[in-house]
Amino acid sequence: MTNTIRTVVVILGLGTVSGFAQQAGVRPLPAQVPSISQRPTGSSLGTRRAGAADSNIWFGWRVGMPFAAIKGATFSDIVAKADIMSVAAVVASSAQTASLEIPKPLDYRLQPGERNAVMYRLRELNEQVLAYHTADIGADAATRRKVFEFAKALNTPLIMTSADASNLPELDTLAEEFGISVALESRTDPKPLVAALNGRSRRIGIAADLGAWLQSGVKPVDGLQVVKDRLLLVRAADRSALGSSGRPVPLGEGVGGVGDFFLAAFQAGVKPLAITVAAAGTTEADYVKDLNAFERVMWPAMAARVRQMLESPAGKIRGPDRLKPEERQQIEAATPRQAVVKPKKPRKLLVTDIQMYSGHTTIPHGNLLLELMAKYTGAFEPVFSNDLSLLKYPKIKEFDAVYLNNVCGMVHNDPEVREGILRFVREGGGIGGHHAVTFANNNWPEFAEMMGGWAGAHHVEKQTIKVDDPNSPLTKAFGAASFEHTDEFYQFPPSSPYSREKQHILLSIDVEKSDRATDSRFCAQCTRPDQDYGLAWIRTYGKGRTYFTPLGHTNIFYTDPRWTQHVLAAVQYLLGDLDADATPSAKAKSTSSGK
Repeated sequence: MTNTIRTVVVILGLGTVSGFAQQAGVRPLPAQVPSISQRPTGSSLGTRRAGAADSNIWFGWRVGMPFAAIKGATFSDIVAKADIMSVAAVVASSAQTASLEIPKPLDYRLQPGERNAVMYRLRELNEQVLAYHTADIGADAATRRKVFEFAKALNTPLIMTSADASNLPELDTLAEEFGISVALESRTDPKPLVAALNGRSRRIGIAADLGAWLQSGVKPVDGLQVVKDRLLLVRAADRSALGSSGRPVPLGEGVGGVGDFFLAAFQAGVKPLAITVAAAGTTEADYVKDLNAFERVMWPAMAARVRQMLESPAGKIRGPDRLKPEERQQIEAATPRQAVVKPKKPRKLLVTDIQMYSGHTTIPHGNLLLELMAKYTGAFEPVFSNDLSLLKYPKIKEFDAVYLNNVCGMVHNDPEVREGILRFVREGGGIGGHHAVTFANNNWPEFAEMMGGWAGAHHVEKQTIKVDDPNSPLTKAFGAASFEHTDEFYQFPPSSPYSREKQHILLSIDVEKSDRATDSRFCAQCTRPDQDYGLAWIRTYGKGRTYFTPLGHTNIFYTDPRWTQHVLAAVQYLLGDLDADATPSAKAKSTSSGK
């Protein structure tokens, strides 16, 4: 991975707010506003609420926190809560109070300095306004223009308001003039509203309230077939039954088929799309549950997107043909010629390099190394494939282990694939990999637990590596002394499942001998309170075995015989041929000290 991955949304312009403030003698906002965002590292790789907006990788769907998500919260409160919950945008509303300090409605009547305060709050928390909601867009043309001017000042691309066919020609004109789309609220059968929009520009569309649709007897998938590409915003909600007898329930627990709705929206190519997750409760804890439910109902659409990617050139195995002749020669020269131990029986290794991102340049290095390793040592037969069906049970049983070469992104969303992988390892199979893998499946807690890590701030740097277990056959090539290495060193956050209580640590950063400043500065995200930065480990999981190292971003990992020998030993451990002590390090230390 390159550079520390953070979900950072920067508002590039100030719209009309700064200009208005200057004219009124109010000091404009500074060009740079210090960030106080607490959004967790890697949230765009671990949640759809933060990552769905990527139009190339995922859907081009922006998710925002609704203004009524938490009872009694001001706009300022909602912005702060959204940041903590990894929601990169919010819905602003004229029904909100701006803040405790500014107890006024969030509308065009705010004074210049008050508007600046609103914008400062957004910028310091790296939040955007997904949509500006106003139940009444104004009784006259002058007021409606002021609403558009205020929305422009908020840098929002969308105004959400109640439907009024008599205003459509004027709204269409204003939408084109200001470059802001208008989403008319649809709470019943959408057919009449769609008919009213005939002849209007694509700037005018529909905001579908799925809960209200269900209450009025409209199934969300059926409503989508009516509104089609007029859909601009969705209020995701679910109900226990179709019709007035139903009650609100968490997403995915009712009859709404919300997962099928988003799958159908993806298959129909609806993009861009704004999404708000309805609040089923009134507290912050309630809304966290709502967001987690949203993540689950997105799995079918995500699985379809991954399948689409795998059918494209980007989904094919990255072979050695991508390497320069001299790179292939260097890897071949460093490839071990002899197995660490003789295989107990013929072994088969599935190698996959699925990426939902651009793909690390060293992926072909890893594939070639494993190919040559098998050729020269005879320790295993490699099968290079990104076919997800191979990971389903019982097909996965044809292999002795699965190796994840730089696999990155939420790629395993099919329940059959998830169950196949977990069952395979629990019943005695092996799974391992190097680099990026702790940024794979960050929406799958069991996978993170099995692999021993989640996310991790990182950048390319030189560090000194400590050999934690010099007696392990996996570290024999390194000797016992610490050594320097240049790579991307993941610093797993305390929230990660990384722990010496669970994993047998083979290598870690030697903090005493390393330069722990980050680009000559302190870095809170790069620091663990316990100063424990594991770099390679093994563990048992059920009856099976796992191995992982976050290293492998730089070429030296594939051209240094110490590292290539380490990888061979790790593979033979995963295959079940090389015996190694996988006792969690904390327990091993306690036992050896006689405690």
